[in-house]
Amino acid sequence: MSTQTQAAAPWPTTPAHRVEIAPAAQRRRAEADPARPRWHVTPPWGWLNDPNGLSVQPGPDGQPVLHLFYQHNSHAPVHELIEWGHQVSADLVHWRDLPVALTPGPAGPDALGCWSGVVVDDMRPDGTRVPTMIYSGSSDRPTQTACLAVAEPGDPWLTRWVKEDEANPVIDTARRSVGTDLPEMRDHSVWREDGRWYQVMGSGLPGQGRDGAQGGAALCFSSEDLRTWTYEGPLAVGDGDVSATGTVWECPELCTLGGPGAERDLLTVSAWHEEVTMRTMWMTGERTGTRMRIDAVGRSDLGENYFYAPQSVLLPDGRRVVIGWMQPNRSRDQRIADGWAGSMSVPRTMTLAADGTPRFAPVAEIESLHGARLLEADGEAARSARLASRSVDLVLSGRLTQGAVTIDLLADASGERRTRVSLIRREAPGGRGQAAWTGWLSVDRSASAEEGSPWRGEESRLLEGPVPLGADGEVELRVLLDRSSLEVFVNGQPLSARVGADPDDDRLVLDAPGLEDAALSAWHMEDAYTLGRLEP
Repeated sequence: MSTQTQAAAPWPTTPAHRVEIAPAAQRRRAEADPARPRWHVTPPWGWLNDPNGLSVQPGPDGQPVLHLFYQHNSHAPVHELIEWGHQVSADLVHWRDLPVALTPGPAGPDALGCWSGVVVDDMRPDGTRVPTMIYSGSSDRPTQTACLAVAEPGDPWLTRWVKEDEANPVIDTARRSVGTDLPEMRDHSVWREDGRWYQVMGSGLPGQGRDGAQGGAALCFSSEDLRTWTYEGPLAVGDGDVSATGTVWECPELCTLGGPGAERDLLTVSAWHEEVTMRTMWMTGERTGTRMRIDAVGRSDLGENYFYAPQSVLLPDGRRVVIGWMQPNRSRDQRIADGWAGSMSVPRTMTLAADGTPRFAPVAEIESLHGARLLEADGEAARSARLASRSVDLVLSGRLTQGAVTIDLLADASGERRTRVSLIRREAPGGRGQAAWTGWLSVDRSASAEEGSPWRGEESRLLEGPVPLGADGEVELRVLLDRSSLEVFVNGQPLSARVGADPDDDRLVLDAPGLEDAALSAWHMEDAYTLGRLEP
């Protein structure tokens, strides 16, 4: 067992959303936690969930800067009284904290929280570009509402925002804006098309799913000025399958993938059912104006809700990059003791494969965090490897002919404690898209820590699903391990997980007897917060 222990007692909270301890002390506690990721976006302290306002804006020197806002509680690592945290990056990899950008209330349509939303550029008649937030305000109203805030001029870091109180909410509750009572209505995707603004909000429509079930829905609105919106009806409605698409769609996003002449509309939603965040799903089909026919559906990440509420941005170089929330896997008392909760995935490029499925890969810039090379091997030497690291980028390629590839991560010396990544080849199952893939990937966390260990996560369910292999079993398997954050990619299909493991368990054991033409590389990963975590 580790000689390191958790804090003797959690910090008191009064009221529930606020920790009665100085922010600097909270930051020191969060930094000291050995489970805290070092190169995935995390809050300086407190709570983090959905990415918001992912956008590229000119920085003080005119060069592009990526802004990542996020759901945040800067007072305690609990999901209460949500505000917008803010971090920036010039290279998609190295991050810097900025002050909280948006806070609730104290009265009005966001008195109980500034929830998920986006940032778009509103062009004024004189040509002035005005970064504008559209976000969900939480209050005592039946559903959340759409609210608006604009960036103050002369602030290239976008640290100062002004709510348009006279206009808010710009979309009222479902009864007022849609004309009927709905169980939920929140979260936004906003785009401009043919001289008009459009947005979708996540919801669920009773009786509109299969066999009269409630189906998740993306409700569409349009506007000339971002302030006066007209309801256009549902863009798309799900089947209400609680094992797949859920009964409410959170954080819907509509974007386009594919090259010229081969573009496809891609609708991404986060499936939700009865207070449970389930998984992120992608949907492709044919869109005509404000209606979309769904032809294919798949899982964006096999890690279920460990990649949730993603948001994407089109970079100046033409890449579409997406970031998702990696949920915490610790109890409330553990999170309060640790001082932080939640992190983001690494930024991922999104592309469209020949079979019509979206594929994801860590952005190339991640390689700038490579430190010491831990392994480099080919052939027989690449089929079996041992190393020690809790912060690693590992790439294994070859042809999977038979047997399995297994990688035990965060293992102890005996191998009794470990998180096991397994990849096997299976007979072609038939079907289309993900259903036709011949690889099967799993992450088994059942032995990651002993029962009763303070490092054990709240849940350790098996995470698994199909992954694509080449016609002859060609495969590239990539593992990104950052303490408690794990992301596995197989030929563009990811599986993300949060792992609870003893900080002394750092062994990695690879066994791939059935992999032909094998090649293996592994690097230690450096810290992404090289500028420190202080506000500029």
